[in-house]
Amino acid sequence: MLNVDFYRPIVEFLALYMGSNTEVILCDTENILLIENSMDEERFEGAPIGEMQQALIQNPECRNIPYNINYRTLSKTGEKVRSATLFIRDANGTLEGLLTVNQCVGELVRLRNMMDMLISGEQDHNVLRKSKHGSSPKQSYEALTLSVTEIIDRVLEEATIRFGAPPNRLTANEKISTIREMDSRGVFLAKGSVNEVADKLGSSKATIYRYLHQLETKQ
Repeated sequence: MLNVDFYRPIVEFLALYMGSNTEVILCDTENILLIENSMDEERFEGAPIGEMQQALIQNPECRNIPYNINYRTLSKTGEKVRSATLFIRDANGTLEGLLTVNQCVGELVRLRNMMDMLISGEQDHNVLRKSKHGSSPKQSYEALTLSVTEIIDRVLEEATIRFGAPPNRLTANEKISTIREMDSRGVFLAKGSVNEVADKLGSSKATIYRYLHQLETKQ
């Protein structure tokens, strides 16, 4: 059983140091024990742990590692969040709880997008950049009228053509490539997108989160 009083000053320290845009959560394997700067009204002391904590606890790859750092999640409002979790175990190695830090980076993402726009321009009107056949270069931005589901389906159609196999038969590397393309088109900024992509790729949510983490660490 976790000693809540031992961890309380640690949780408070991290929250104060990281700032109000950083949520700090201490939980056991079932419920939230301490929380500072909650990003969701459904996350409070005594509430059940969330889907992400459940996925980490159930993921076999997390059973023998001390922590998972710089994985990506989304807040309830759809803001991009950079997260890290420390696995707390007893002397016998049995998991007792998790200490999670969630830092909202939505403002930084918007700042990066603004910098990209200032550097590259909002639209490409360079008439010198033509394909071999003289047609306009392929646009790298999705039409604003497309829903997240339509973007996911479009990327999966492209992957099926490129790899010659349906989405649920793609190899791990092919799925990672597909996830990279979806991420570049902003798919994972939408709530519920991980569930939808996992279903259509025939993978678990934990696997999709792992692929996103792999892409993040390679950047």
